[in-house]
Amino acid sequence: MKRAKIIYEEKGILTAKYHHPKSDDFLEYISIIKIKDSGKNPIEIVVEFDGILPFIGIMPPKKHTFRAPSILELHLKIVRWLKKYGYILV
Repeated sequence: MKRAKIIYEEKGILTAKYHHPKSDDFLEYISIIKIKDSGKNPIEIVVEFDGILPFIGIMPPKKHTFRAPSILELHLKIVRWLKKYGYILV
């Protein structure tokens, strides 16, 4: 069986804000997105926490991997994951 090749890879920063009017808590994750040429879920993003721990909000896991068949579904998974802990994507 042929192994999938990475056709695109990018490093970036994912920022989220705690969803409360009186809170100024932000989370920063270093993200590495990879797009492969084949497979069931060819798009993958690995996020790793890099910043100051939140004062008020619940801390999501420090490292997490998301896989999806498209960029749109990947974005929705990240938004749902952050919303579960009370954060919104900025």
